[in-house]
Amino acid sequence: MTDRPSLLFVDDEERIVKLLKVMFRSSYDVHTATSGREALAILEAHRIDVIVSDQRMPEMVGIELLSQVCRRWPNTVRILLTGYSDLVAIIGAVNEGEVFRFLNKPWNQDELRQVIAEAVEIARSAPAAAEEAEAVLTPPLGVATKLLAIDGLASDRQEMLEMFTRDYSILTASTVEEALEILEQEEIGVIVTNSEVDGVDVTDMLSQIARIDPSITVVATTSAPDADTIVKLINQGQIYRFAIKPLSPNVFRLAVSAAIREHRRRLVDPRFARQPVQRQVATAEGGGGLLDNIVRSLGRFTKVS
Repeated sequence: MTDRPSLLFVDDEERIVKLLKVMFRSSYDVHTATSGREALAILEAHRIDVIVSDQRMPEMVGIELLSQVCRRWPNTVRILLTGYSDLVAIIGAVNEGEVFRFLNKPWNQDELRQVIAEAVEIARSAPAAAEEAEAVLTPPLGVATKLLAIDGLASDRQEMLEMFTRDYSILTASTVEEALEILEQEEIGVIVTNSEVDGVDVTDMLSQIARIDPSITVVATTSAPDADTIVKLINQGQIYRFAIKPLSPNVFRLAVSAAIREHRRRLVDPRFARQPVQRQVATAEGGGGLLDNIVRSLGRFTKVS
């Protein structure tokens, strides 16, 4: 019996799964399926570290399959393959399947190999003790999770306050600079942000924050959804949920509630070892805090100075 990482490729085109098996069989135990039903049977019989599924399949599309995998085998890391034009699938990928990455077809072989290697590392470092999951039901040390809402429109920030003030501790920011200053001073658990704030694409900022404190979860919003923007937010910004404006209050509350629960789970998950943002002030190379360091990293991508 081998202890090699295991992959499951799912695509209704048999030639594609055969090709993928040839690509990865030297380093991994590779399983293949040509339908969602067949994939679920394999998952029931074998431990699978990473599943890579096509979206457009008969009977069960990729998002339906990955949603079931998310519920039944949450430690199996999920990757979706499809065309960037499939906006519904992209949104479903983050909201229902909680995918690790979103890859376009035809894929780039080097990118696919790198993403799978990262996914395997995450899957193999998943916490083994089930009791750790119980700790997420209450905030650590009894401290409430803080939300940070980032939006350039005052009316939208007010909507966030009205939606969440009663239940959560919420702070707001109208610019990237103001948001980073708050992140330096407060232990934020969940960020709710528009995809563009005061003319600034927030993807690069979110990527830097995820690197510093991966326990923070992000719910992104936009009033003008497009496939490229959402794919960037998933793959680079590592967002946890996505919503289209105007927001449906009940649906959006559920998305934020899920993000809070995920943040609390990450606090006890070694895969998301927390390096509180405030520590960057003392440990950053060359001095300066989070604001200075992220601004230097983002360079031309932000207006902040």
